[in-house]
Amino acid sequence: MRIALVSTGLGRVLRGFESFTESLFHALRLYAPHIDVTLFQGGGQRGERRIVIPNLHRFDAPARWFGYEKGNQLEKRSFALALYPLLRSGGYDIVHYNELVMGSALFHLRRWLGGKFKLLYCNGAPSPPVHYHHRCDFAQMLHGPMYDEAIAYGLPESRLFLLSYGVDTEHFSTNTHSFRLATRRELGIPADALVVMTAAALNCWHKRVDYIIREVAALDVPVWFIGAGERTDETPHLEKKAERLLPNRYRFLSWPHNKVNLLYGAADAFVLASLSEGFGMVIIEALASGVPVIVHNGPQFRWITDQTDSKCIDMAQPGTLTATLNQILFSNPVSNGRAVAVERFSWDSLIPEYLRMYEIIGNP
Repeated sequence: MRIALVSTGLGRVLRGFESFTESLFHALRLYAPHIDVTLFQGGGQRGERRIVIPNLHRFDAPARWFGYEKGNQLEKRSFALALYPLLRSGGYDIVHYNELVMGSALFHLRRWLGGKFKLLYCNGAPSPPVHYHHRCDFAQMLHGPMYDEAIAYGLPESRLFLLSYGVDTEHFSTNTHSFRLATRRELGIPADALVVMTAAALNCWHKRVDYIIREVAALDVPVWFIGAGERTDETPHLEKKAERLLPNRYRFLSWPHNKVNLLYGAADAFVLASLSEGFGMVIIEALASGVPVIVHNGPQFRWITDQTDSKCIDMAQPGTLTATLNQILFSNPVSNGRAVAVERFSWDSLIPEYLRMYEIIGNP
C-alpha cells in the first residue's frame, strides 16, 4: 500500500494543516517504518520521501494579482495538476489531505482521466458536509461533534473515521520548562514575569488576538503576552494595539514549528480565543507541555479538553478571560493536561488507529 500525504502550504505557511501533515509523516516513519508513505508539499526543502510540487503560490505573482481568495484557489488547483501524474505513475493507493479545493481538483482529474487512488479528506478547516460529502471517498472527522454533524447530514458511517490530530508528546512536554529562563532571556522577558501565550495566526477576525490583548491588559497586575504564529494583514494593527495597551510587555513571533515548544515552556497560561476551530492542535501542544489551558466554551473545545482541568469559558463576552486569568495566574495550578494528552492524542496512541484507517481504505 502506497500513501501520499499532501499539504500545499507546507514549507511556506505556519498553520495547523501543515504542522499536522509533517508531524504525521514523521510519526508514520518512526512507528510504522514498513508503511510506504511519501510527503508532497508546496515549498521548503526536498528530502527522503519528501517531494516539493511546483505550483502557483498564494502570495506570489500571478496568484496574488487576483486577490487572496482566488490566489489561494490557484495554488490548490495548480498543485493538484502537478501532483496528479505523480500519483498515477507512482501507483499510490491513498491520498490523505486537508485542503478541500485541492482534493476537489484531484477528484475531477480522476473522474476525467482515471486513477485508482482513494481520496481521504481530513476535515481540519472545518468544512460543513455539503462541501465534502461528494468529492472524496472517505472523510476523517477530528472530534465527536464534527462526526455527529456528518452523520446527521446523511453520510454513511462506512465513509467516516473519527480520528483526531496527533502530537509528538516527546517534543511538546514538560521538559521544555528547563529552558524557561533561557527562552525568556532570548525574548527579553523578565524571569519573574507572568506570561500569557497564544499560538495562532496573528489576526482579529478568527483567532481574536485583539480580544486576548484587551483582556490581558485589564488584569490587576502587569502581565506579558506572547502571540506566536503566522503574520497576517492584521498583525501591524495588533502590534499597535499591544503597544498601546501592553507597552513593552508583548512579543509577536513567527518561530518554526519545531521551536514553538520552547514558548509553551516559557508561558504561565495558554489561551486560544477563537470561537470555533476545525480542531485546535495547539490546545494539545499546550496540554502536553503542562501549561494551564483556557479555551472557548464550544462543543469541540469541550470534547478536546475532556478529562482535563482546562477552563472552557464564554470568550464572546468581555471580561471572562480576565477573570479566569486572575484565578489561574495567581493560584500556581498544577495541570493534569499532559497525562490526558499523552493518552488521547500522542502519536504513540494514535498511529495504530491511523494504520487501521489506511488498511480499511486500501483493502475494502
